[in-house]
Amino acid sequence: MKTRAAALGYRPELDGLRALAVAAVMLFHANVSWAKGGFLGVDVFFVLSGFLITRLLLEERETSGHLALGRFYLRRILRLFPALVVVCLACALYASIWLPHDQLLRTWRDVFATATYHMNWVQALHTQPLFGLLDHAWSLSIEEQFYVIWPLVVIVAHRVGGVRGVGLVALSGAAASAVMRLVFLHHEVPVRRIYFGLDTHADGLLLGCALAALTLLWPTMSKALSGRVTRWVGPAALVVIGVAAATVSLTSRALYQWGYLAFVAVTALLVADLFARGLTARLLRREPLVAIGRVSYGLYLWHWPVYLVLNGGRIHWAFVPLTVLRLVVSGLMAVLSFRLVEQPFLRLKSRLEPAGRISVT
Repeated sequence: MKTRAAALGYRPELDGLRALAVAAVMLFHANVSWAKGGFLGVDVFFVLSGFLITRLLLEERETSGHLALGRFYLRRILRLFPALVVVCLACALYASIWLPHDQLLRTWRDVFATATYHMNWVQALHTQPLFGLLDHAWSLSIEEQFYVIWPLVVIVAHRVGGVRGVGLVALSGAAASAVMRLVFLHHEVPVRRIYFGLDTHADGLLLGCALAALTLLWPTMSKALSGRVTRWVGPAALVVIGVAAATVSLTSRALYQWGYLAFVAVTALLVADLFARGLTARLLRREPLVAIGRVSYGLYLWHWPVYLVLNGGRIHWAFVPLTVLRLVVSGLMAVLSFRLVEQPFLRLKSRLEPAGRISVT
């Protein structure tokens, strides 16, 4: 008799992982010297997003026999769009009052690109001045493009090959993305095109998708990862991720050759250990981390414009107190966003979730 994997349910340790990922990005953007690889936190989010979204889609497909795409897309809109609109309006208002005309026009163009989720292609294909208020929205655009395309792929792949078919398509797509990155690098395609393009930065998302399929195909994974040797896979992966976040350079050629694929593969191992409630889960489900992880979306949305507004040219403080100020203000804005904007829409979104399924972010 075939064993059916249990529904994923809420996992606080995944919020703990979100907290570490957003902290890495925020420290990197603050130019903290020991977090020069903190940009990799975005790729941690990608792996986690691919995993959670695909688990949700496959659980619904396996239990009900179909995917309600309209509800899926509506849930994504309710989760992501309201807080994003508030940030876009705040940036537009700030630019209208404080910035010169050319930067105001650039901000309005970026608002449009962000709200329509193609900011990554603006970054990839067009040369424009750095340090726009919404530059960081490129990663949100990549995720949203994935959310549009991937459910359609899941429907076709599942119809042809079931859960195994979905996993194979995800693995093949991850490999194709990594190979395309190598080909582009070999042909001296600009690094910005490689970094910001969905096609050349999709392997993390797709490895997360493949992991989700594997957890359904291998319902005894948790037991397998609790062995005397395998129980250390998660802690080892967490250490590797920490070392990479402290040392890897964004300009490293090796990063684009094989480094990204290696990093997201290690991240997938960590997510697998968290899924299995291994040793790392005990660490990452601690309440302070979980609390930060719950507001991680707001932290990501607000930290970059806050950093640019509270810049060293305007606030003549030393590096450490200025960094603390930026982090505190970002945190306050994230909490306000969560309570006043996100939670009301999350309550509405929860009514659309399939019964017993995880609410993903």
